[in-house]
Amino acid sequence: MRIGLQTWGTEGDVQPFIALAAGLVRAGHEVTLVVTDNAGRNYHGPARRFGFRLVEVRHPKILPPGTVAEIWRQIIDLGNPLRQAELVMRHGFDPVMEDMYAAAQVLCSASDAVVGHFFAFPLRVAAETSGVPMATLNTVHNGVPSATVRPPGLPDLGQWSYPLGWMLVRKMLNGVFLPRVNALRSREGLAPDRDVMTETWASDRLNLIAVSPSICQPADEWDDRHELCGFLNTPARLSAEECPHGLDSFIEAGELPVYFTFGSMMLHHLDYIRDTAALWTAAVRKVGCRAILQLPWDDLSAFPAEDGIFAVKGSPHREVFPKCSLVVHHGGAGTTQASLLASRPSVVVAHMADQFFWGSELERLGVAGPTQRRKGLSSKRLVNSIAKVLGSPDMSDRARAIGNAMSEENGVDVAVNLIEARLG
Repeated sequence: MRIGLQTWGTEGDVQPFIALAAGLVRAGHEVTLVVTDNAGRNYHGPARRFGFRLVEVRHPKILPPGTVAEIWRQIIDLGNPLRQAELVMRHGFDPVMEDMYAAAQVLCSASDAVVGHFFAFPLRVAAETSGVPMATLNTVHNGVPSATVRPPGLPDLGQWSYPLGWMLVRKMLNGVFLPRVNALRSREGLAPDRDVMTETWASDRLNLIAVSPSICQPADEWDDRHELCGFLNTPARLSAEECPHGLDSFIEAGELPVYFTFGSMMLHHLDYIRDTAALWTAAVRKVGCRAILQLPWDDLSAFPAEDGIFAVKGSPHREVFPKCSLVVHHGGAGTTQASLLASRPSVVVAHMADQFFWGSELERLGVAGPTQRRKGLSSKRLVNSIAKVLGSPDMSDRARAIGNAMSEENGVDVAVNLIEARLG
């Protein structure tokens, strides 16, 4: 089949689609991936390596770094995930929506079936108007309402409160998203959506939920279109990311280090990275551990060297995480599942959106210290969370058990088989 994929967002929203594209190509399909990356990252290397066609839809207006930094600080300072979503849509989605829709129309005209990121509603409109079968892909399992799952953005008052909480969350989400969705649908002569979570974000044919069944199980309320396919992780043999020079020697020179990364949540602004690095370093000193700091800056000499600390711009998480004692991260879907696949416990510092949910899920599984908020984060609170994990052999044992189970799963193959069966 000719299969078109479209995604939007951060690196954590793109990597599952790269893994899926690689799997579809391996299964003999002709694949085109349309990417809108909010940070403008380059994915031509993976496209060449895995054999799919890449189409980039970039933001039409490049904002000055200072403006981006100010918007980012506003998003972090808001704290409330729903209000954060409005700012993200206003600055990160709305300016590029028309270009995404144009790309989606071209993609549908050249595809037998399409799969879209759940946020990418322009693809759903294009698929409906062209009659092309479509699947959606969710990267977190709280995107489908369930009486057994805590609604996003609300405190956990107990399971008794979940139905009422979902009513409230759906009302607020509809207020943010439906005006945008239905403006395009109305323009194209389509009936309006009434609920963003069950219509806009979930195809009525197939809604893939890219979460390991070792983390969650399908809820009783889910209908047949919702399929828990598992973590979409690029196969190890296809990964080309190399370990930074000297990192293996550092790891082997002492006790297992703590890995620090905020992934795509780390603003590409030197002062911001320096402040974050200083916060991490202060925590490392107080805990008395060794550490690897992931600092997304080309010139790592911009950061002071510290004994027992190794700075990297990036590293292959699949290879490095198993060699660490725990992972301090932002709670993105990809990093969260990569840490579990590596059999390592976590400390989550949630910045926005579903990251708070991932933190609570890891706590529920007993593999993480208390989740922290990026807003107002202090080294003292970070130290307490890290110390709790390092002092808990039970957390490491539970993470190891989950990692062993995940190593037997293959989310990409499951997703490919479902796409072939439902969209073929």
